[in-house]
Amino acid sequence: MKRGWIVQYKDGKTINEAQMDWKKIPKKDIVQVSLLFDGRRWDINGKEVYVQKKRASMVPGVPESFTIESRSIGYYEGNKKVWYTVNEFTGQMKMEVQEN
Repeated sequence: MKRGWIVQYKDGKTINEAQMDWKKIPKKDIVQVSLLFDGRRWDINGKEVYVQKKRASMVPGVPESFTIESRSIGYYEGNKKVWYTVNEFTGQMKMEVQEN
């Protein structure tokens, strides 16, 4: 897998984006969430609650135009979400804190 998230659990098991939808993965006992992008890897560990999201676009009525624009992994820190987002076109990574 060149791009996407990977979740690692306490027992060493891993699940990646190609294997299962985020909504279906067990959220208990996660020890690390990683984001892969063409040979680079960003890891987040030691958090209570992890999140992920993607931003995509598509020309209405043209399914083959579906394009992921960015991928993000993050976590909750109190009432804030901390996001690590990579731009799919440039490969640039940015960190953002979002107030809830």
